[in-house]
Amino acid sequence: MRAFAVLSVFIYHLRPGFLPGGFLGVDVFFVISGYLITGIILREQHLRTFSFAHFYARRVKRIFPALFVLLILSCFVGTFLLVPETYANFMKSGRYASAQLANFFFADHVGYFEEGFAGQPLLHTWSLGVEEQFYLFWPLLIFICFRFAPVSYSADSGEGSPVFNKSLRAAGSGAGKTRQHVNRQIAFVFLICSLISFSACYFLVEKDYNLAFYMFYTRAVEFCIGGFLVLGVVPVARTKAANSLLGLSGLLLLCYSVIFISEDYLGRSFLPFAVIVPCVGAALIIHANSQDGIINSILATKIPTAIGRISYSLYLYHWPVIIFWKLFSNTNELDMQASLYIILVSFGCATLSYLLVEQPARNAGFRDKQVLLAALLLIIAFSTSFRVLEDFEIASWRISKYGSDHDTSPGEYDPKCQRTWNDGLQIFSCQKTADPVPPIIALVGDSHSPHFLYATTAWARKNGYNVKYLGTSGCPMLLGEVHIQSTINDQHEKTCEVALPLFKTEIVEDPLVEIVLIAQRFDLFYDGKGYLNTTRAITFKDGKGRVVRDHTGYYEARLSYTVKEIQKTGKKVIILKQVPLMASEEACDWEPRLKKWFLQKRSCDFDTEFTNKWQQPSIDFIDRFARSHQVDVFDPVPYFDGPLQNGINIYRDQDHLNEYGFLFLVPSFAKEMDRILDKQRE
Repeated sequence: MRAFAVLSVFIYHLRPGFLPGGFLGVDVFFVISGYLITGIILREQHLRTFSFAHFYARRVKRIFPALFVLLILSCFVGTFLLVPETYANFMKSGRYASAQLANFFFADHVGYFEEGFAGQPLLHTWSLGVEEQFYLFWPLLIFICFRFAPVSYSADSGEGSPVFNKSLRAAGSGAGKTRQHVNRQIAFVFLICSLISFSACYFLVEKDYNLAFYMFYTRAVEFCIGGFLVLGVVPVARTKAANSLLGLSGLLLLCYSVIFISEDYLGRSFLPFAVIVPCVGAALIIHANSQDGIINSILATKIPTAIGRISYSLYLYHWPVIIFWKLFSNTNELDMQASLYIILVSFGCATLSYLLVEQPARNAGFRDKQVLLAALLLIIAFSTSFRVLEDFEIASWRISKYGSDHDTSPGEYDPKCQRTWNDGLQIFSCQKTADPVPPIIALVGDSHSPHFLYATTAWARKNGYNVKYLGTSGCPMLLGEVHIQSTINDQHEKTCEVALPLFKTEIVEDPLVEIVLIAQRFDLFYDGKGYLNTTRAITFKDGKGRVVRDHTGYYEARLSYTVKEIQKTGKKVIILKQVPLMASEEACDWEPRLKKWFLQKRSCDFDTEFTNKWQQPSIDFIDRFARSHQVDVFDPVPYFDGPLQNGINIYRDQDHLNEYGFLFLVPSFAKEMDRILDKQRE
């Protein structure tokens, strides 16, 4: 079972298209843990030998040594390979992983299926956090059940002994009845926990997907499924054929899960319903394997058993090996040769970890108090070390900037135009003669509009225009009564409330304005999510303050209204499309020490797959909109052959150009503007 679970996860991380539901192997691990840990605690409670200190010490010896060795090795490689932002997040995640709280960190930062943290070598430790929280909570829960249950049997006939096993089947045995009564009480508590866990997952999956995915309390139902199997409340199959059928049914459910269940299943998230399928499959196999059956024989063969032994270390090492390989080789796609190397390295590391770390630690003869004290000191030492290392994100001994001969930036606008401010509106006087008053070209938009400000002022100066500019970060420039609800920052909604009226009064109603350029982050406003987001960062509210459910339909309607209102005044509307999104711009600027040692070439290019996934839907939307409304469009994408121009990175971050990028757009903008206006004159 462990072999199936870890290989499913490994294959999914290595080649997601091969097993779209391979990530569900983690859920199989949760069921196995629920079964094994409940069995250990229950047996010792019935024998009256349970000790919290001994239980936690065993868990520490099982989990901590291999994990902390991995953290040391990952920290060393990450220090000399990761670019600043990824490095800082890695060190933060290392702190949480050291404290067994990685699931809290990633729940607050990124979804498991999002690309934003795909470059994080410790992302997989979220499940270890869930496991550790289960280890803390579960013994206490079962202890409380025993504390308030009537126990009147002799410790000599404890669970697992022949006397106990026989008494469980004998209706006339008082000890057996007592044990059955306790187990049934615990089963009832598990049922309540399962219902609470399922309900929490069901309601959170729409409101806060990350909490539904990462938290122990939403995963507790999976541990409960494993725990139920220990309590004797699930009927036992009496024949070998029945057990074989149970095992085969479980295996079919597991195979169906990893092949056909993905992040989205039957039109909604796989949480909370579809995740139950592999859990039930795992439970059926476990239940069948406690008896004679075909599946039991298959799982007991040498290869599954060997992989099962190293499954913990294999889970620990496979993900960092994949991530570090991708980062070092400057690729997001792994070919078959690279996949083979990763498999060999991962299995090699896992085997060494099992033989040299796991086994010696498990067999060490330290007392429980010594083990627990060492665990506490390890957590403190590693958490502190990761915090100290976090401050070295741009340290010269680990990373350096690629050289550049350009010391001064070109600026945000044509320096021959004079800028003045008027209540948040920027006015550029690009024509020296005031009589006659020159016409105005207006540029409006969000934080993407400055991309075109230098180009607009340069074109205006050469073509007899002055410029009005209204740009407000994160604000959709739309006419009418428009209200937004934002998660970007506290001031976002207020700045929009101030800017939108200026759009109407200072630009649309100004008779000198002849051309209105609209530049927006369309990938964000199209569905409210933008790249790397599965939940909306921006939602629209209607006049009564209610959230608009059909976000895209509403945005298209408001954009249509805006364009028509501007056109009614005789002004020409031109939409300025977005520049290409970057999967990561830091690789264009920074050279990690490890790449320098191995003479790795500079990696700086567009990721077509990333762009197609996150930007293409909004590109198609604007194309359809422009055709239906007969609006001209300037598309800068065809003019980009890469993020580097003359060896200089023209990007500030993943979706914004820097001032060199502003200057880069000047000739292409002028060419397209001349073409558009010449076509109009014809």
